[in-house]
Amino acid sequence: MEAPHGSARIFGLDVMRAVAILWVVLSHGDDLLAAHWPLRPGTTGFDGVDLFFVLSGYLVGGLVLRACVQGGAPWHRQLLDLWQRRWFRTLPNYYLFLLLNITLVAAGLAPGLLNRNTAAYFVFLQNLWKPLDLFFWESWSLAVEEWFYLLFPVLVLLVRSGLRTDARRAYLLATLALIALPALYRLALPVPQDLFTADLYVRKMVPARLDAIGFGALAAWAHVMFPLVWRQVRVACAVVGAVVLMLTAAFVDAGHLAFVVRWSYGLSALAMALLLPLLSTWSLRPWWGRPVVFLSLVSYALYLTHLPLRSLFLPMTDGVAAGGALLVYVLWWASAIVLAWAVHRWWERPFMALRERFSRRLAVSAPSA
Repeated sequence: MEAPHGSARIFGLDVMRAVAILWVVLSHGDDLLAAHWPLRPGTTGFDGVDLFFVLSGYLVGGLVLRACVQGGAPWHRQLLDLWQRRWFRTLPNYYLFLLLNITLVAAGLAPGLLNRNTAAYFVFLQNLWKPLDLFFWESWSLAVEEWFYLLFPVLVLLVRSGLRTDARRAYLLATLALIALPALYRLALPVPQDLFTADLYVRKMVPARLDAIGFGALAAWAHVMFPLVWRQVRVACAVVGAVVLMLTAAFVDAGHLAFVVRWSYGLSALAMALLLPLLSTWSLRPWWGRPVVFLSLVSYALYLTHLPLRSLFLPMTDGVAAGGALLVYVLWWASAIVLAWAVHRWWERPFMALRERFSRRLAVSAPSA
C-alpha cells in the first residue's frame, strides 16, 4: 500500500485496512454465536467495507492523479497499465472464489441460488441496476470497486478533453462528479420500509455507493495539492472524522431510515476520509505492528475466505453448548486466516508479480497499489 505520491509502505494505511477486515469478519461471524450471545455487531452503523472503499479511492485515485500530472508515457498506455495492475491484483482472487461459491451452492454446502443470472457475476453486473440476490453476497463491494477502476480514469480523461482544462482541475471535477451523482441518486430514492431493504437496494448497489470511493480520491487530490496543510491539519481532521463517524453510526437504525439512505453513507465515507491525513503520515511500523501488516496483506483474501468457511462451520453450532459454539467460532477465525494466507501466498502474489512484466511491455513505470 502506497501513498498517492510515493512508493514507501505506510503503516497507518495498514492499520486502516486491518481494522476494516477485522470489523467485516467480526460482523459476519455473529451467526456462529447467535444462539448464546445474541449481540449482533453487524447491525451497528460502522461499516468496515466503507474503509476499504475510501482507502481504494485514496490509493488508486492518487495513481490516476500522478499519471495525469507527471506525464511521461502516453495517456492510453498509462491507462492500460493502471487497469492491468488493478486487474492482476483483484480479478484472480475474485474469479477463484466466484467458482468456489458456485461449487458450494451447487453441492448444497452453502445457501444461495444458481440460475441464468449467475453469468452477471462474471462481468460485475450483479448489482449494477438491480439488487444482489443469488449468492456470493460479499461480491457486491468488489463490483463497486471494479466499476470505479474502470470508469474513473476514463471520466478524468473525458473531463480533461471536453473542457480543455489542466489535469489537476479535470481530476477534481471528475472526483466531485463521482461524489455528487451517487448522493443525488440516493436523494431521489424512496425511503425503504426497513433496514434490510435499505441494505439490499441502496447500500449494495453500484450507482449508490461510488461516492464512498470518491471521497478517498478527493483526499488523494488534497494530499497532492496541499502536502504541508495535509500534515498540519492531520490531528484536527482525525478528531472531526472520528466524531462525525460516531454520530453518524448512532443514527443508523430502523428509526432513521431516511437519514440512513440519504445521508449516512456519504457522511461515513467523508468521516473516514478525514482520518487519512493522520494515518497516511504514520509511516514507521512500531514494534507491535507486524500482525497489523500481516492482516493488511491478507485482507483481500480474508474478505473472500471467511463467508464460504462460515457456511461450512455454521452447521457445527446446531444444538451445541456455549463452550462448543465458542470453539467453533475460534476455529472458524483460525481457518479463515490460514486459508487467506495460503491464497495470498500461492495464488494472489504470483499474479501480482506479473504486473511489472506488463508495465515494461507498455513502457510505463508506476508503483503498484
